[in-house]
Amino acid sequence: MANVFLGEANNKGNQITQHHVETQVLTLNYIQTNQYQFSIPSYQRPYVWPDEAVLKLFNDINDARLAEEPNYFIGTVLTSVELDEDGNGIYELIDGQQRTTTLMLIALAFKIAKVDSAIADIAAFKKQPRLQFTIRDQVQHLLGSLAGLDDYVFPGLEAIGENPYLKRIYAALQVLEQQVEALKNEDRILLGDYIFENVQWVNNIVPSQMDLNRLFATMNTAGIQLEQADILKSKLLKQVSKDKALFDAMWLACEHMENYFERNVRKVFPNAPWDKIESEHLACFKEELFVKDESASKRSRQSLTIMQLAEQLKAITVSGSEGNQDNKSNIELGDVAYDLDTETVYCRPIIGFPLLLIHTYRIYLANRAVELGDGTNDVAPRVHADKLLETFEPLITASENEVKEFIKTLWQVRYQFDRWVVKWVERDDSDDEQLRLTNISQSDSNGKRYINRTQKEINELVMLQCVRNFTGERSAQYWITPFIAGLIKDNITQDAQAIALLENIDNDLSLATKPETQKTASFKLAKQHQPEVYSWQAYENYFAKPRGTSFEHYWFQKLEYILWKQESDRQRQQFKNYRITAKNSVEHVYPQHEEYQNMLERDFLDAFGNLVLLSPGENSSYSNQAVKKKLVDFEAKLQYDSLKLKAMFKILKEQNDWQEAQIKEHQKDMLSALAKHYDAVSNML
Repeated sequence: MANVFLGEANNKGNQITQHHVETQVLTLNYIQTNQYQFSIPSYQRPYVWPDEAVLKLFNDINDARLAEEPNYFIGTVLTSVELDEDGNGIYELIDGQQRTTTLMLIALAFKIAKVDSAIADIAAFKKQPRLQFTIRDQVQHLLGSLAGLDDYVFPGLEAIGENPYLKRIYAALQVLEQQVEALKNEDRILLGDYIFENVQWVNNIVPSQMDLNRLFATMNTAGIQLEQADILKSKLLKQVSKDKALFDAMWLACEHMENYFERNVRKVFPNAPWDKIESEHLACFKEELFVKDESASKRSRQSLTIMQLAEQLKAITVSGSEGNQDNKSNIELGDVAYDLDTETVYCRPIIGFPLLLIHTYRIYLANRAVELGDGTNDVAPRVHADKLLETFEPLITASENEVKEFIKTLWQVRYQFDRWVVKWVERDDSDDEQLRLTNISQSDSNGKRYINRTQKEINELVMLQCVRNFTGERSAQYWITPFIAGLIKDNITQDAQAIALLENIDNDLSLATKPETQKTASFKLAKQHQPEVYSWQAYENYFAKPRGTSFEHYWFQKLEYILWKQESDRQRQQFKNYRITAKNSVEHVYPQHEEYQNMLERDFLDAFGNLVLLSPGENSSYSNQAVKKKLVDFEAKLQYDSLKLKAMFKILKEQNDWQEAQIKEHQKDMLSALAKHYDAVSNML
């Protein structure tokens, strides 16, 4: 355990009061061995992590296990030690309660699944929940009852539904339960043990006498933290001796992800002839177009050290918060002045800049493999934003020309990313965000020409990207590498071409054989090579077994896309309002515990034909009602919850029943729709 000293000035004199902040690395094994207990104080906000964040953490940890990484780091928490009425020390969570609560919910999911791993017992401590919620008795009873503690009573589903705090916690737990249940028994034990032994976080323990108000103020005004992408930029530009300022500017134009690329470029290169520049001119970097004073841009520059970069970021923070009233940061590096409005948000990308850098590097490597025929390999670490510096180790020591070629590729990738990859944007008629694509157009105003963005109509490309975004290894988004590589190689300019490209990539990734991971398959596709895939006919056997909640979520979302394409009644408002969204709960349409106690044979109850993917909120609205009651609720909604569910209820209405025969018929229809889609895409090649 390390000690950090914080000094506080004493207002009554010039003395400095020294405080020890103890820092320790924790694991679940450590907190169990050392009998740690945590509490969430009354001033903390409720648990708010959405299903997507919970799933991301769970899947990221499992990916780390499969990659045999020695540990998985989930961040830091800030605590203060308090004594309970019996004199036992309890660590009060000042900061980090969301992650800690999620970790306890993961442990409870393993407990409920009766997994033979030490993690299953971590949620309880001396006949109490290990995680205590001050003044929230119902939460205490929920966690205690699920941990199997005798003195705690389950609040009941009705009480959970009426209490937003309980509802969010219980919804997250249900998502985690399904994730654990979907694993094979052996993998459950291995993952449980991995989380118990190898998931780490840092606990910073502040003295109980510390003024928390001052501490929070210090935390909130500490300035910009040096990110991995900043460090990578500094290391790469060290390799550049000629045109350093120019390549620095190109990087900067690419890194502000919450603004469209052409806006960034216009601010980084304000002196370019923007009255003559069309949007397609940005597809690849042309120095003669953006830089007038070539002699200035070609001067040699010494690269910034990491310390200098940190100092520069600190200076920007101060000038941006105090000296610039319009919230703009003016940065000057080399001979190019940059003026980026870092506060304005026009869109929200589905990935951050570090992950875009990794996809760019993979595209760069795939291009080298094709051009040089040298067998260039994919990046070595798993694709994850936290692995940025490790991923780029070979390029950090590469030649100046290789670094420049990478940055030129980054420019191309960013252009295609903004043109063809969905972003979260606000709807025209509300503040709600949707995943959308935009059209690019030109306009003239006061003698100046501008590049504008308008939202496109929802089409197949948006819907299929929604499928990909909400399923699979979401921290990697492997499909982006071959998609953007194909866009660049084939110079795609039409929606139909982009849709055909993505449908082919999606089909190949979904049918990749087991030795062919999503990582290896996506890199092969980026090199224009065909990965090893099963035929659709071989994959049909997967659906023959009654897997229940273990069916992969991807297949439900893929069907939503296919059924959306096939929909004939597109004018119905429920269809117009429908979108493919994040859904994490596989539910039985004929319920497992039907309200009238009618039973269905398990082979049909857990069959793919009786299952639908819903959000926890959608599922709770149906509960364990009889199927015909669910139909009434479904038709009363302003939008379809699921197009697969719509197809199920169509059969119910036609045949006035939902039993074994109807389940078999629906399953046959869905498999037929999948087969036709795979055949149609393969015939287009």
